[in-house]
Amino acid sequence: AQKKSRLNIPTLVVGAVIGGCVVWFRTLRVSKHPEKTAVQKSINRALSRTLRQARREGKVPLDAGRRCVIFSDHHKGVRNQADDFQPCERAYLAALDYYLANDYTLVILGDAEEAWEEEVAHVMDAYSNVFKSEARFHPDRYIRLHGNHDDVWQSDELVQQHLHPLFLNIRFKDGLVFEFVDKDGAAGDIFLVHGHQGTIDSDWLAFAGRTFLPLYRELQNATGLGRTSPAQDACLRAEHDSQMYRWAAKQKKLIFIAGHTHRPVWSSRTHLEKLTGQLYSLRRDRPDDYQEQATELKRKIKEREEKYPPCTDTVKTKPCYFNTGCCRFADGDITGIELDAEQIRLVKWGEKDGKIEPVTLEETELSEVFFYL
Repeated sequence: AQKKSRLNIPTLVVGAVIGGCVVWFRTLRVSKHPEKTAVQKSINRALSRTLRQARREGKVPLDAGRRCVIFSDHHKGVRNQADDFQPCERAYLAALDYYLANDYTLVILGDAEEAWEEEVAHVMDAYSNVFKSEARFHPDRYIRLHGNHDDVWQSDELVQQHLHPLFLNIRFKDGLVFEFVDKDGAAGDIFLVHGHQGTIDSDWLAFAGRTFLPLYRELQNATGLGRTSPAQDACLRAEHDSQMYRWAAKQKKLIFIAGHTHRPVWSSRTHLEKLTGQLYSLRRDRPDDYQEQATELKRKIKEREEKYPPCTDTVKTKPCYFNTGCCRFADGDITGIELDAEQIRLVKWGEKDGKIEPVTLEETELSEVFFYL
């Protein structure tokens, strides 16, 4: 069984040194042009490397008969006060039933379990019902990618011990590429990755390997200091979305879908940005029911501002970057992205009038997105 090490003096010393380096490094990010910072270059290298690897492993044709739903960042815990997945469990199980019945492939984009803070065996015991529900998609309609909280699944031994009873011979991927060709022959790639590639924990401190990184993470879990995850900081979420967008915007005919930041992003814009744009257009056009529409849009904008703070968002002009959001919102909602034949959708599952129902937040033709790329 997986065991946790106890916090000790060497842990504190090593963790403090690494944490100090993290703080120093973060100060460098704002000292240069965004495209030239060390962290942006690191993310660019890591994403390009993962894309090359995914293409070598083979593109998956996104033909008319393939439907996929992509969820990320569940962070399933052990049903204690620190478990953020609990409020979302009902919505997630309802979504799984729907997607199983409608022939969707389930893609888990990383960080499905909170393996940094909890023993994975305890997580699986706590959510055995969820794992069994997911297992219905395996093997033909189930794909899992590594996230930054998925260190435990880097071990073949632990994968075999904990997952093989339900997901026999499961293999994790670092990245996945769907190949899209529309009816007119226009083609492009859809690149899926968790989104942590090139960040401090996964790349800059990779030289420390399994000896030192667990000590640093143990210090983080024990003290709450030195957090660098976008999930913990609204400003980091916005900043990291911008960093991933900058890489994606330089690629040719590529749609990039990630998770990690826990913020839904559509065509490189957050849903909040989209609503704000609609309000500006409404004010310019002034339809007969202007007041009613404006009041409703302002209500939605206020709601989104509270749920997904904008912080350091930057202007993004190419519709190349999408983000699934997450499955751990405090109100019990979950968000994900559907790829259905020639369409892409941002969907939300949540409770309405006592029932769990899906709501399509955004939808468009894939060929339309690729036209601008």
